[in-house]
Amino acid sequence: MSSSLKLLGEIRQSSERRPFEVLKLAEPLLNKGSITQAGDEVWLVYEQVFLAAVDEGQIDVAKAVLEILHNRFGEESQRVKRLYGLVSEATGHPEDAKKLYDDMLEKDATNVLANKRLITLLKSQGQYVQAIQELVSYLDTHGNDFEAWLELTHLYLDQHLYSQAAFCIEEVILQQPANHYFHLCYAEISYTMGNLDVALKEYLRVVELSTDNLRGFYGVKLTADRILDITSSRGSGKSKGPSHLKVENAPQKAMLERLSQLATERLLAIYSGSSDAMKKTLEEWLKL
Repeated sequence: MSSSLKLLGEIRQSSERRPFEVLKLAEPLLNKGSITQAGDEVWLVYEQVFLAAVDEGQIDVAKAVLEILHNRFGEESQRVKRLYGLVSEATGHPEDAKKLYDDMLEKDATNVLANKRLITLLKSQGQYVQAIQELVSYLDTHGNDFEAWLELTHLYLDQHLYSQAAFCIEEVILQQPANHYFHLCYAEISYTMGNLDVALKEYLRVVELSTDNLRGFYGVKLTADRILDITSSRGSGKSKGPSHLKVENAPQKAMLERLSQLATERLLAIYSGSSDAMKKTLEEWLKL
């Protein structure tokens, strides 16, 4: 097997697209016909080249490769049909692509590739409500697809539907509990909703998993100070902030003060090597 085919295999196994590099490697293989040296993986290589050509806007190359795949697998191949849909999308015929995906789903409602392409197509056209409906329907069958839950989270956030977004990111965290980014997303959604006690807990989880996470420490500092401000005001009988803000399950005052101080120390340490202007901005935000 040639070095080009080996590199294409490595790119494919890493799940990276890198379309420019793929086409550069594949061009001499296609011209010389040596792509067949890939053996049983030759069709995977053809599909990889097709996707790269679509990404780079080289539709003529994509169509030529697609014809090879069509001749090998026939027009009933669901995988080949999806590639035809991608060509329709790339050439500005979204309705043709949508009809193709709908037909595929009518024959097999569990077709993951068609489902995801349809959702992506609806999203690209700004049809967010329809995309949400399709994604909810998809997750009824594929509830263990955390990437789909994450996509639904972002779609709900785009529509300012924070409660629904919070539910979705909780599902993501159940499946990926060690990923600090998902806890950060949940913390920020919770803070936006006014669930400050939950937000503080999740920000702390972020800095536990990612010990120098700036957004995590900013969140701890901001949330702890906000809860201290609210609880002290409510304790004195003075209302401060909207009544929907939830702080009932937050730590006691001494712990909140300690968390705020620790977050301040960590932020100063992280920015210690920054420019004087950056450090000054941080100190002003921290009110030092």
